[in-house]
Amino acid sequence: MVMPRLNGADLDDAGYRAEIEALIQEGIGGFILFGGDIESTPQRLAEFQLRAETPLLIASDVERGLGQQLAGGTRFPGQRAVASAINPRSKKDAALLDRMLDAVRTETRSAGIHAVFSPVMDVNNNPDNPIICTRAFGDEPGVVEWFGSRYIKTLQKSRATRDRLDLLACAKHFPGHGDTDQDSHSVLPVIRVDKQRLNRIELPPFREAVKSGVGMVMAAHLLVPSLDPDKPTTFSKKIITALLREGMAFDGLIVSDALDMGALAGAYPAEEIAVRAVEAGIDILLHPKDARVTIEAVVSAVEQGRLTHSRIRESVERVLSAKKRLGLFDEKSPAAAPINYEKHRCIAEEVGRKALRVLSGKKLLPLKTGAAAACFVLDDDGEGKGGVFLGELSRKLGTVTGIVLTPHDDLPPSHLQDALASAGTIVLAIFSKISASKGRSGISGKLQGAGMNILRASKAAGKTSVVISFDSPYILTFFREADILVAAYDGMEEIQRAAADLLGGEA
Repeated sequence: MVMPRLNGADLDDAGYRAEIEALIQEGIGGFILFGGDIESTPQRLAEFQLRAETPLLIASDVERGLGQQLAGGTRFPGQRAVASAINPRSKKDAALLDRMLDAVRTETRSAGIHAVFSPVMDVNNNPDNPIICTRAFGDEPGVVEWFGSRYIKTLQKSRATRDRLDLLACAKHFPGHGDTDQDSHSVLPVIRVDKQRLNRIELPPFREAVKSGVGMVMAAHLLVPSLDPDKPTTFSKKIITALLREGMAFDGLIVSDALDMGALAGAYPAEEIAVRAVEAGIDILLHPKDARVTIEAVVSAVEQGRLTHSRIRESVERVLSAKKRLGLFDEKSPAAAPINYEKHRCIAEEVGRKALRVLSGKKLLPLKTGAAAACFVLDDDGEGKGGVFLGELSRKLGTVTGIVLTPHDDLPPSHLQDALASAGTIVLAIFSKISASKGRSGISGKLQGAGMNILRASKAAGKTSVVISFDSPYILTFFREADILVAAYDGMEEIQRAAADLLGGEA
């Protein structure tokens, strides 16, 4: 029932490996894997499995494919980009999506991972949501339901028999993390809507996930007063057992979100978090600060009569049943077929290219080649983003002056004046990734102000202006005056190249 963190990048360190092996000898049920590579990490996981008396359940966050975690794996576009790329009414598009998900499934299982914390079933109906945003399929329940169901059914595609699966998918973050401007990695968000709204917007995607046979549901750390005014979702028997387990007739695994997140860890002791989650009906306690402390807390609660033996057995039986469905108790697993990573990267590129959306100014594309342009990269994370886009744009258009700004940089007036004097086109390329505890999905106020100043100066000088967001599409609302607005939804390199092709005339 306890699933601590496993750092793939540290598995070649003998000391760290000894710590993990000690947990395995003590009977830990599984791990959530972060990082590593496709060469050594699967080997280490296989070694751990040999040491385990009961097979380990290995899970990982691979919302964007195995490459999100393991170097060498394929990185696919995020969910909002996928929803932009794929037309549900097109058989050709649906087949492309299935090929993408087949690739995710085969790569992930081949790496020794059995459960993926995907898809995100939140309806992102708050543009200021700092942690969901482009991780969601969109802001309409019907869109989320269609794509989520497709993800679940394809990721969990049956193997030789109907009762066997390659992977367990996980619908998250129940009962819906979309309508908040707070991040549960830092604080406890409050969803202040009534039951009627929940039943119309937030809950339908999860009902569809259950109907589609999802093997796991992740409970969010939220306070939803209309469902339970007194307890966070993770501690609420009304929400976890009465609504999800009984009301939706869900018979799979219910997993908590990470127990070390600030939403709970900032207000409760680790021991109390673990016990209250089990009381509510949680089956797997994910990413605790200390696995042994968590186990001892649950054992003590049983010994003191706060938790019953039967309550523990319910969850244990569900975990063991999932492991059986995954074939983890089989004496000999079928040999994995060689993986064509190059083919998978081509699929990722095709989906990424289709994701681009010109929201305004389509008739102005492509831009004139041979004319000078200035590209201002607004890098909200200061991670050197945009190099691929700048390089490809230079190759397409000719002379391109690149100026990178982070939240810590000031734009000297002379640089802007020089750019306006020498360039016929001004491009703003915006990068702002979604990450835990960052606190925003948009760009900093300073960068936003700099971008708006650049745009105003460009318009005043009679220059053609292009604004492209490689992450949140909601950022573009601040730059409506641009001649051309492009939503890319994801900053992966393939999409940066596709965006340069779009502006240069090859998309």
